[in-house]
Amino acid sequence: MLRRRTLPTEPSRTRGMTLLEVTISIAVMTIAMAMFSSVITTTTRIGTEKRLASVASHAARSQLERLRCQPFGQVWRLYNESGADDPAGAGTGPGPHFEVPGLVPLPTDADGFVGRVILPHSEKLLLESVLDEPFGLPRDLNGDTLIDDLNHALDYAILPVMVELEWQTPLGPRRLEMHTMLAGYGG
Repeated sequence: MLRRRTLPTEPSRTRGMTLLEVTISIAVMTIAMAMFSSVITTTTRIGTEKRLASVASHAARSQLERLRCQPFGQVWRLYNESGADDPAGAGTGPGPHFEVPGLVPLPTDADGFVGRVILPHSEKLLLESVLDEPFGLPRDLNGDTLIDDLNHALDYAILPVMVELEWQTPLGPRRLEMHTMLAGYGG
């Protein structure tokens, strides 16, 4: 007769996790979730910063285009700090300050506008002889080959311009400058 041979049973190799192993697993999962959350938060903030910088860049370029669309001989009077010399009468020009939808002015900004058109000036005069490095002055602005101390607000042939934007973001204040040189050709 055949006898069936039985093998000795082995003790079970699977066992439950100890409390220490469970605690370590939870700690590892918690750290991984915190890191993942941090990455998502940082990515969102960077995305917001990039979007706001893009809005600012577009606004600065648009403002420069608005300046180019104005009659060249009137740009100084339309956008300087004084509204008294506006071409259509005092206070009728756009002036140097402008708002930018989507950007928040700095809390310390007195006028409440994000953008500003900056023209070279000295005591509200357009002078060629003033030392103003950002605008490349001193420089012949009216094309007569002389650099003098006269006001050239009515006879300039080139006009240096800067558009500046300052705004608040969740990560702090930001600033953008764009420079150009406007020129009147043929009158």
